[in-house]
Formats: sequence, C-alpha cells, structure tokens
Amino acid sequence: MKLKILLPTQILVEAEVTKVIAEAENGSFCLLPHHIDFVASLVPGLLAYTTADGIELFSALAEGILIKRDDEVLVS
Repeated sequence: MKLKILLPTQILVEAEVTKVIAEAENGSFCLLPHHIDFVASLVPGLLAYTTADGIELFSALAEGILIKRDDEVLVS
C-alpha cells in the first residue's frame, strides 16, 4: 500500500507500507493490503505503520482523517 501523511503545507510521509494501525473514536484498527475501502475519523494517539522493508515506524497525531482507497492510504 502507499501511505501518505499530509499536512496543510506539505507531504510529511510518503512510503510503501504493508500494515497501518490507527485509533478511531470506536477503537483501534489495522489495515492490511486488499482491505476494503475505509474512512475513519482519528483521535489523538499514535499511527503505526510497517514499511515494505519490515521497519515499524510511528507518528503522533492530534486528530485527523484516514481514507483508504484501493492501494492508497491518506492521513490528514
């Protein structure tokens, strides 16, 4: 999957990932390749993602929106 973490003025992260874990108002969830298209309102917390190289990385979020469509995951 292609992950993009977007700020109002720039793209903060653009990476090929195999897994994304985030937290919405009703709990945390995991997105894997071929997951159904998905939209979620994110709450303050950590966004975890695993790169295609197998490295697990984290980004702190104050809040945001996650959109998963086809093989693209957008977080803003």
